[in-house]
Amino acid sequence: MTDIGRATMVLDAIAESGGPLTLTALTSRTRLPRSTVHRLVQALEHELYVVRMPDRPGYILGPGLLKFGMNAHLRLLAANRGRLSSLAREINENVELAIFSGREVVVVDQIASPERLKGVTKVGKSFSLHASCIGMALLAQLPDERVVRLLPPRLERFTDKTITDREALMTELAEVRRSTIAIDIEEHDVGICAVATGMRGPTGAVQAIAVVMPTRRFKAKVGLVIQSLCRANPLADPELALRQYCAS
Repeated sequence: MTDIGRATMVLDAIAESGGPLTLTALTSRTRLPRSTVHRLVQALEHELYVVRMPDRPGYILGPGLLKFGMNAHLRLLAANRGRLSSLAREINENVELAIFSGREVVVVDQIASPERLKGVTKVGKSFSLHASCIGMALLAQLPDERVVRLLPPRLERFTDKTITDREALMTELAEVRRSTIAIDIEEHDVGICAVATGMRGPTGAVQAIAVVMPTRRFKAKVGLVIQSLCRANPLADPELALRQYCAS
């Protein structure tokens, strides 16, 4: 593995931690030699990619990363805005763009319908990967071994529809890979359903687009939503997705 790869492991570990990490913790999480971690952290600190916490031990991500994050974020939004707007006009429901954020999925852009789903989804909100169709659409783009690493040891239950059995989840993920469409019927929030598709975006990033709506409108609109998402993602199979939905 190159030094860039090892440095990425260090940065990913800090990003996913939600708090400062000491050299000991970084060594444990990355499984790299302590001397390697120490050398990498020194180099990253010199460029302000990581900084020490002033009031307690450990390192957090530093301001040196902002220039990369902001640039990539703006390119991602600009590359997808037209597609999101077209979907929102066609379906008249909330349309969202999401990407990986550590071991969660985060909504980075949204076109809200006139009947906005207040308090359910918004830009910046994160969701568990296993309990949202947008998370499943992202996971379906990864090999099984990486999916296993990303999933928590215990799959949290959000509603009585949430899949908490790992074997059942991997079986559903295989179906999502076949059709490139994931469907969420109140798995994360009671009264909310969604359909998502995952793809490599114009910037090369792994991303997913979802249409979110109240359960009361879902049955009447699910066919239209699947067809529209399949037009947005040429790799998706609308007939297979509809058969999977009808069989669920």
